[in-house]
Amino acid sequence: MAGERLVHVAFSDDWEACERFGEYDVATRSTLLDDTGFIHAATADTLQAVLDGVYGDASEPLVLAVIDEAALADQGIEVRWEPGAGPGGTAAPRIEGALQMDRVTVPAVLPLRRGPEGWVAPELDEWGVRRTAPTGMAAADGRSGTV
Repeated sequence: MAGERLVHVAFSDDWEACERFGEYDVATRSTLLDDTGFIHAATADTLQAVLDGVYGDASEPLVLAVIDEAALADQGIEVRWEPGAGPGGTAAPRIEGALQMDRVTVPAVLPLRRGPEGWVAPELDEWGVRRTAPTGMAAADGRSGTV
C-alpha cells in the first residue's frame, strides 16, 4: 500500500465510459469536473452518509473507487480539504484534477450493494482508506500540507 487513500462513489456507467479514455472526470452525480473544479471524495467515516444523502434514491449500479493520495500527489493533483463541507460538518476531500484510471492511482474499484435499507458501505480497512481528515488540515485556506 502506497499511502492513505480516499474513496469516490460513481455510477458504473460513468466509470466504464471514462475507462475508454483512461481518465475519470465526473465530479459527482450528474456533474462534471469541468463544472465544479474538483472531484468529490469521502473518507471511510463519511461514506455511508454520502451513499444515503447523495445516492439514496439511485437505482443504477454504483461502484466505489479507492484512490491513492500519494499517486495523486505524484501527478501534481492536490487534495483540498474543505472544512464543514462534508456530512455532519466534517471536512470534505476535494480532488482537484481528473483521475488517471491506472492501478496505482485507483488500486481498486468495488461494486456497491444495495440492501433493503439502501446502499451498503463496504468494509474498507484492507484498502487503507483514511477514516477522517488529516490531522492539522484546518489551515486558514483549508489546505493540508500532508495530503
